[in-house]
Amino acid sequence: MKQRKNTTFGPLTVGDGHPVPVVAEIGVNHLGDFERAKDLIAAAHEAGADLLKFQTYTAEKRYDRATNPKAGEFIENLARWEFTREQDAVLWDYAKSLGAVVFTSPFDAESAAFSHEMGSVAFKLAAFEIVNLELVRAVAQYGKPVVFSRGMASEEEVDRCVAILEENGCDIVILHCISSYPVMKRDSHLRKIHQLRERYDWPVGHSDHTRGCDIPPLAVAAGANMIEKHFTVNPKLRESDNPFSVTPDELREIIFRVRQVEAYLGAAVDRVDAEEYMWSFRRVTA
Repeated sequence: MKQRKNTTFGPLTVGDGHPVPVVAEIGVNHLGDFERAKDLIAAAHEAGADLLKFQTYTAEKRYDRATNPKAGEFIENLARWEFTREQDAVLWDYAKSLGAVVFTSPFDAESAAFSHEMGSVAFKLAAFEIVNLELVRAVAQYGKPVVFSRGMASEEEVDRCVAILEENGCDIVILHCISSYPVMKRDSHLRKIHQLRERYDWPVGHSDHTRGCDIPPLAVAAGANMIEKHFTVNPKLRESDNPFSVTPDELREIIFRVRQVEAYLGAAVDRVDAEEYMWSFRRVTA
């Protein structure tokens, strides 16, 4: 059996034999409403999320207007939802005051530097950013753990990202994901988790973009060491990721089901368990 590595996030260890952390992706579901952002932080922490994830960016630096015909629309929305650095700092401090473990997806070098100063325990690279090697290197220079989603990426592109992170001494978690918003459950392709575990010795998780609670526990059964789920306090909001994000009650349900699966998986050892009381009926012959 391949010897697998662990990755440490503050007080949490990610890897085989450790409880699967559930990440509440808050992102920009606050839609620029500062009080809603605080509500999201408090609700996710209260619901039991092991990690909270922000997005840290400057809207104009997030997409290239020259090469992406859709960039203008996205930049305009992101600008409406963008907080000042001072507001971001207040939110970081608020989350930490609750005892939450926080990390973020930075989308440019300056945002990575700011997040580092704020005490981000790790960084997340969005799926469409792992080919942005300038950003990968900017994040890697801090030597912190890095989570990245491999949606849309070829094996060679994932290999290149892993190599840069390893060269800088970063521990890694690779998340399987399907880069659609939302994803139909039948398109989750959870067998990819097995493939990633075979190819890499870092922890492998799943970033789930389906609606509801069904896929995360199945991903854990398939070998996922981390679950990321988009989180909202109001799924009726039609912008950003709110429509397919989970509510506090759904997050609690996911955590409960994940812990059940962990208990059901048990230990991968050959032994006679006390529960196997039928052993006396075996007929051993030569």
